[in-house]
Amino acid sequence: MVDMSVVIRRMRVEDIEDVKRVDMVTWKFLIENSYKDIPKITPRTDQNILSYLRADPDGAFVASDDVGGIIGSAFSHVWGKTGWAGPVSVLPSYQGRGVGKELVKSSLRYLEDEDCADIGLETMPENTINVGMYLRAGLKPEGLVLIMGKKLDERDPPQEAAGKISVERLSESDVKDHILAQIRRISDSLRPGLDYSKEVKLTEEFSFGDTLFATAGGKVAGFCLMHTAPRRTEMRACSVRALAVQPGLKEDIVEALLASSELIALDVGLPEISVPVQCQTRRAVDLLFSREYSVVQTFERMMWMGSSGSGEKNYNLVTWSG
Repeated sequence: MVDMSVVIRRMRVEDIEDVKRVDMVTWKFLIENSYKDIPKITPRTDQNILSYLRADPDGAFVASDDVGGIIGSAFSHVWGKTGWAGPVSVLPSYQGRGVGKELVKSSLRYLEDEDCADIGLETMPENTINVGMYLRAGLKPEGLVLIMGKKLDERDPPQEAAGKISVERLSESDVKDHILAQIRRISDSLRPGLDYSKEVKLTEEFSFGDTLFATAGGKVAGFCLMHTAPRRTEMRACSVRALAVQPGLKEDIVEALLASSELIALDVGLPEISVPVQCQTRRAVDLLFSREYSVVQTFERMMWMGSSGSGEKNYNLVTWSG
């Protein structure tokens, strides 16, 4: 049971600085005590926090008390019928009192009220305290999500897509509504009700990066949502937020999207790129290894209800980590 002096309420815009402070203190404490090989952590950008709040304002929560003010926070994300919670932060001095569990429950209840059929989150599998908390809250492990990274070398750029596949940038398209409709179609074909178009719009609104779409045979066959703006200050890496391909198509669509993403990262002067991939999608894992990616981080995906739809045959590469 959470401390009776602690109140869980919806987040407001004026809470952003306190939320950034709580996040910074929480993750700095974790890294200093459990990840000494990580040199440092920097604050989240205002745009990062504001985008989470803007996307699902009724699913963003803070925990506060009369003494410490805001002591914890949690966000919720609705992608059609798929919903996930995170990041969740609680000041170290308040951990172990049930605050994190109540914040997570608030997010899960919100996602359920939003009629999400598939609800979950991701956590670092080696963080036994968090894994235990989520298990006690009723979540079940579904499998590892690998974050695979690659250092980029402008002296050896990747080959662009050739032949019957073309890759374009959504920001340069004059048929954006049509492309967004195709993104919704491909999302839904991977998991009924899944919709990445909301994340695409946020990326454009907050200038986080761009969305690439691959066309084959005159039809949109896949897309890649890439972020070149950092979530935290001083971070210099491109991250693929989601990469999805119409089921049944060959991996050359994935290769074309990856090559174009790597070229864009090089073009804006970013030295690294990362791509999420569920470990069950072995073909995608092998493809990334063949392109000289390596595993740099892992998350455990845990489900509250439903399933994320991960599988060997579909390319639906995404992380539910904020």
